[in-house]
Amino acid sequence: MTAGTTPFYSRVRRAVTALLVVALAAGPAFAHAHLDSSTPDAGAVVSDSVTVVELRFSEGLEVAFSTFKAYRLDAEVDLTADNAAARLNALAAVVVSRHNGTAEDGDGKIDAVVENLDGDKSVVTLTFAEPLAPGHYVVMWRVLSVDTHVVDGHIVFSVAE
Repeated sequence: MTAGTTPFYSRVRRAVTALLVVALAAGPAFAHAHLDSSTPDAGAVVSDSVTVVELRFSEGLEVAFSTFKAYRLDAEVDLTADNAAARLNALAAVVVSRHNGTAEDGDGKIDAVVENLDGDKSVVTLTFAEPLAPGHYVVMWRVLSVDTHVVDGHIVFSVAE
């Protein structure tokens, strides 16, 4: 390498380093809220009574500008069948496509009080007036995250007899 090319490579190295620093710093800004976990877990079969569903997201949400809905899936599904999860998710997809993010609620909606726990904007609870009866349920959301992106999703779970 000659003395005349060293400043060029030094400038390139500094530019690449600067771009990496900007990309790494901006990475979280491009993330959207996603569901980290829930209680009950997605796909769970619970035997205890369920009066609260807790959703834990990767970042804070603006609950006042978000919607959360719970529905009972009126279907007989053998939970021991190999295709049980696929059948429940297919049933849930129909309900989600009809009602998520819309003002229309339709039959089967279960009223719930929606709130953040302890001021943590990333944790949302749906509290039902009565324990959920045995059956299959879908909880859906369309949320505005604090980074101003709208994200939707759902979980399905079952309450055993």
